Amino acid sequence: MQIDLRLLRQAQALAEHGSFTRAAEALDITQPSLSRGIKELETRVGLPLFTRSRAGHEPTDFGRVFLQHAVEVMRGVGDLEREVALAKGLASGEVSVGMGPYAAEFLLPHCGARFSAAHPTVRLRVSMGDPAVMARLLRSRAVDIAVAEATVLEDEVAFEVVARLDPVDGFALVRAGHPLASHAHLEIGDLLDYPFAQVVMLPPRLLKPILATRRGPSSGPAMPFPAIECPTAHFASRIVAESDAFTFGSLGMVRDDLERGRLVPVLQPAWLRAEWTVVRLRNRTLSPAMNAFVEEIQRTHAALVRDEEPLRAQFFGSPRASHMQRPPSPPRMGSKPRGPARQRSSARKRQSQSLPRG
Repeated sequence: MQIDLRLLRQAQALAEHGSFTRAAEALDITQPSLSRGIKELETRVGLPLFTRSRAGHEPTDFGRVFLQHAVEVMRGVGDLEREVALAKGLASGEVSVGMGPYAAEFLLPHCGARFSAAHPTVRLRVSMGDPAVMARLLRSRAVDIAVAEATVLEDEVAFEVVARLDPVDGFALVRAGHPLASHAHLEIGDLLDYPFAQVVMLPPRLLKPILATRRGPSSGPAMPFPAIECPTAHFASRIVAESDAFTFGSLGMVRDDLERGRLVPVLQPAWLRAEWTVVRLRNRTLSPAMNAFVEEIQRTHAALVRDEEPLRAQFFGSPRASHMQRPPSPPRMGSKPRGPARQRSSARKRQSQSLPRG
């Protein structure tokens, strides 16, 4: 049988998605074209590869065996293409990288632009997801490196560290005029009286101190945690700017919102920081282009961390401290002082109407 990689990829997509419609969308082809491709492959093989069930289209018993070998063939072809790219060096090729949402928001707008300008003949392909998604993409060789939470990726024996990035301090962010924006001596427990807009599942090292300070409601159902799950940090900041919700992020990620007075940082606990690492599949060689991109990540990261210092000093009056409280803002005209007990009571009353403000 003559092997057609195009048909193998179509069969793999159908097995993964279980639907001609979804598989065709993933391959960016029409559904009739995919149907013809699967029929042609089954004709060449001489046996049915898929059967229809209530769950969709599933591989037959032989189809599962066939696809297992097909995946190995495509993986070998991919490795061969990489070796060719390695031989060509920086003259051409592709850089495939996976990043968590926060790392992507913080690094990509800068390092992606600089890398593309320096290497215009190299294609940059980025996938974004939580650390579990990054691990899956690395194992399947869909990406060459991943940049995500160190405590998750470094524990995987299948991966090895390419570079460790210095920690980036995270801040609790609220809208300007938020009830907590004018209060000093805040704690995480005070923030948890309001909806939390989460971007990605927090690692255990951050969840433990947060949940340890969570207070139960005096009456009625407890607020869900997180209250809002957002696909990106930008999306979360937009929700926070228009509601009484809060989120976490670095100052540089929301620089424009800070300068325009839409958001304000109110708290920076010493343990709230991003710890990212760059990893690859163990013993997998990186191309010259990939090594150049890693170096660009390191340069960009160091520069962005330095650029955050003036913002830190602006809002906290100190270039660096282990536990930062923002000096209270003066109350707005016509506002009444709010004590902590009254503040928490009012916050609970607002739970059902805090999103959006309109």
